[in-house]
Amino acid sequence: MSTFKDLQLLSDAAYYDRCNYVNYNVDNVLKQTDKIKNGIYYAKRGSEEVPLFKVLLTNQCNNDCAYCTNCRAHNYQRARLSPDALARIYMDFYNKNSVEGLFLSSGIIKDADTTMEEMIEAVHILRNKYSYKGYVHLKIIPGTSKDHIKHAMQLADRVSINLEAATKDGMSDLSSTKNYDRDILKRLDWISNLHRRDHNLASSGHTTQIIVGANEETDEDILKQVYKLSNKYDTLYNYFSSFKALDGTPLENHEQPDIRRTGRLYQAEYLFTQYNYKLDDLILDDDGFLDLNEDPKYVAALENMDLYPIDVNCAKFKELIRVPGIGLKSARRITHMQKEGKKITSLRQLQELGANINKCKIFVKTGKSYQSTLI
Repeated sequence: MSTFKDLQLLSDAAYYDRCNYVNYNVDNVLKQTDKIKNGIYYAKRGSEEVPLFKVLLTNQCNNDCAYCTNCRAHNYQRARLSPDALARIYMDFYNKNSVEGLFLSSGIIKDADTTMEEMIEAVHILRNKYSYKGYVHLKIIPGTSKDHIKHAMQLADRVSINLEAATKDGMSDLSSTKNYDRDILKRLDWISNLHRRDHNLASSGHTTQIIVGANEETDEDILKQVYKLSNKYDTLYNYFSSFKALDGTPLENHEQPDIRRTGRLYQAEYLFTQYNYKLDDLILDDDGFLDLNEDPKYVAALENMDLYPIDVNCAKFKELIRVPGIGLKSARRITHMQKEGKKITSLRQLQELGANINKCKIFVKTGKSYQSTLI
């Protein structure tokens, strides 16, 4: 098989690893599709598109992950690049200004350490033979030794290890070859501790990913783990990948989740990391799921209408950011006006400060304006 065909296979096989800008707007999540062309993945960074060379070293794999196109049970064409070939191909793209960084993952060639050694070798060649100083995101293979993880973090700007599931039982439903506690959580703990001790190791941080809808895990299961990830393991991003049933995999007939579920999970996680929400602050149904139709911040506020309306002219910052339609920036502007002794007297004035008055109007008073109903 030609190198070009190998590259196309390995680029396609890397599709489901997330490394994009996290967009917390559900409407945008519904519209968002990963853009890949000729092996180049266009990651979002705000409004920018950043071209990355996103590829697997090999799509051969000894694991039996039921959701994965590369699982050993899937009968499809396999390919493999040597570390030297991968480095050479990448530098060709880079020198032509076609890409700005490398995202490298892999199937399991023999075992975790053998695979990780080859991935590290590819980046080592880039850094030393080609004097490449640019961005590298390196995937950590579950079960990899601590020494290999440290070496990977010395070479890469960012590393990640995928949880895939939020619970031990959830992983058991998806794979018999991965030990959730030993192969994944223990390695994530090593990554976190190494980075805390030396911020030059994977200086751009570390991330993880959970597949949504591939097993029986609820939103509550996922959010419990996500809360722990940010607080215990210092993950920079916790990506959610909506399960897709792929032909030829053991889960090819499994029902796919509503894409809005992923969007709501991102919004809930954002409330944890930016708005100081706890899991108990979110409203879940009796089965442990978020409302698909409404922003979790809005649902939580409706459930606590006894706290509203609040007067924006005297409310504290921590109270303001709990109001739907008032974000961090608009809350800061409001509290700045309070400190200056200025009054907000209308919803229009609140809108000029950045608030979404259609969302916040039933939850606030501005001295003169308060809408007491949802209509």
